[in-house]
Amino acid sequence: MVIANPHVLLEMPDEPDCRFVAAWLTKVAEAQSLWSQALNEHRFADHVQLLHADGIPDLTAAALEIFGELEHRCHVAALSLYSDENGLLAREFGLLAQLGLFVVKGQSYWMAIPEEVILRAVKRAAFNVLSTAEDWGDGVEVVQPERLHTFSVMEAEAWRLRLIMIRRFGASTERHRSVQ
Repeated sequence: MVIANPHVLLEMPDEPDCRFVAAWLTKVAEAQSLWSQALNEHRFADHVQLLHADGIPDLTAAALEIFGELEHRCHVAALSLYSDENGLLAREFGLLAQLGLFVVKGQSYWMAIPEEVILRAVKRAAFNVLSTAEDWGDGVEVVQPERLHTFSVMEAEAWRLRLIMIRRFGASTERHRSVQ
């Protein structure tokens, strides 16, 4: 089933550690450098042309946008993969998830730090995202990395609110028990 306006549910720890965030952003920066290096290889760039035909994915910009959204939304966000006109964010998020910078836990994608990000992994991530392309007829192919784990906007917001309530009331219930 194709979701008209696919959203992903994102989470980060309630009290993110600065070292964790710094390490995560460092891995994203490494991935961006390797992505740029890969695109400088003309043969590779030609093979994944559909990923960058209407804009080159910028993993660092996407990561900063996502992190900012998480920070401002109680550390749980429902992110529209097509909030931009050309689906660039969907491709960027797909690459970040394929590289292990987001992992699925339950209903959500959680920020994660992969052990290493290497050129081969970046290329493999690009091919994995590219493998989601569908022929929409008349020679038009569209990459749809959101097939991984998405919700409608209503489902994503309902899950987001549920998770926020669990975080708030679950934590206060635990504190109340420890006081007694």
